[in-house]
Amino acid sequence: MRCVARHIAWLLVLTLWVMARPLAAQNISGYWEGKLAVLGDSLTIGVFVEQGDSLRVELDSPDQFAFEIPATKAEWKDSVLTWKISSLGASFKGKLSDDGQRIEGTFQQGGSFPLVLSAGHERKKLNRPQEPQPPYPYSEEEINLKEPQGRYNYVSGTLTLPSTPAKALVILISGSGWQDRDESLLGHKPFKVIADALTRDGYAVYRYDDLPKAIFQDATTMDFADVVVKIMDTLSRHPKLQGLPIGLLGHSEGSLVAYLVADKRTVDFIITLGGVAQPIRQILCYQNAAILIADGATCEEATTSTEESDRLYAIVEKAPTREKAMKRMRKYLEKGGVRSQAKTLGLNPKQLQHQAIQTLCHPWFYTLFHLDPKPYIENLACPLLAINGQLDLQVEAEQTLRLMRTYLDKQTDPDYSFVDSPLARHTYRLIPSANHLLQTCKTGSPNEYAQIEETIKPEVLQLMTKWLDYLYPEK
Repeated sequence: MRCVARHIAWLLVLTLWVMARPLAAQNISGYWEGKLAVLGDSLTIGVFVEQGDSLRVELDSPDQFAFEIPATKAEWKDSVLTWKISSLGASFKGKLSDDGQRIEGTFQQGGSFPLVLSAGHERKKLNRPQEPQPPYPYSEEEINLKEPQGRYNYVSGTLTLPSTPAKALVILISGSGWQDRDESLLGHKPFKVIADALTRDGYAVYRYDDLPKAIFQDATTMDFADVVVKIMDTLSRHPKLQGLPIGLLGHSEGSLVAYLVADKRTVDFIITLGGVAQPIRQILCYQNAAILIADGATCEEATTSTEESDRLYAIVEKAPTREKAMKRMRKYLEKGGVRSQAKTLGLNPKQLQHQAIQTLCHPWFYTLFHLDPKPYIENLACPLLAINGQLDLQVEAEQTLRLMRTYLDKQTDPDYSFVDSPLARHTYRLIPSANHLLQTCKTGSPNEYAQIEETIKPEVLQLMTKWLDYLYPEK
């Protein structure tokens, strides 16, 4: 479920919209670019600056297919440009050269790295043809939820409303890891594309940023479900949404969140994209082996790695508390467990021990190891549309759909075709040549995600609108 990467992600997830002092003599407007040396490799960093009454700065990481991404704080003073990204523990400070062609400084994130930004580069742009562009044939409304003391926004999101009375409200729930309201990933904005398609078809859609990062870092899947419940309670009181059916659309882990919400509140329908039906231990084992083989590992290497990982998963799954899971895992690793992975990752045993314990015994992961989707799916009282990509290497697609159908319809027909299944109250659809993001792909490897221009197969968008229209036909 969590997107697996083989390299350390130095993603600068920032949008700098900051105020700075007007400058009389120096103007650094333009696009600046430099190379950041990271672990023997180089990473291109781009900075777009637009200077006027205020200073607008955007950061790009073209090598990671990340563009126009937001930051926290910046200042331009006495020929020195600084910025700081608190959520990432990253910062930069650099001085403009005498000829005005370079900003020479230091980038910090887990260490200090020299970074020289030079002027005059052409800004790169990814081609994402499906991304909606204004003007839209519908209205947008910013809706934020304050935390109980009203000190800050607990949830921030966008509600899109069709020009005619909405047929239903759809709340979009993102997958694992912190996501913004568009579920932005590698230049793609799948939730923005989905919201646009559904709203054009007459449905109100609410998409939202995940919890503030300081809170998100300790949150679990159960907490994410509580957030959705609060969103439902708030939106149900909106003047244009009162009395409307409310459904949930969950991608990846978001599907599990949707099941949990349906166990707490009345939900009128659920749509899952790359959704889950297996316990996390099985999902991770499938994911580990499938991606390693897609990336060139032999079956023997993939099997060895997966078996070693599964021993750690079993420890966490069987431990009655996080504390016992950490103790048992530390004991196992000190005896030399997962040696091959340490070698593959270039980590010494102590580093691997720390990384494994911090990751698998984190409250979020520990909770997932103790959440079985089966009883929640069996208890669903609402219609379900489950869509999975045939080449998904993060969730075992056909097995997932088969389990969903078994749990809900008590049907175990081995010859049932999920590719051309008919529209029904519960519809299970396998999309050929599609990956975990439901893009048209060749192998399904996460390495393809950024290279594919398509954000989501049009077939998937059409299927969602047809199924919703099946539930809520025009009167």
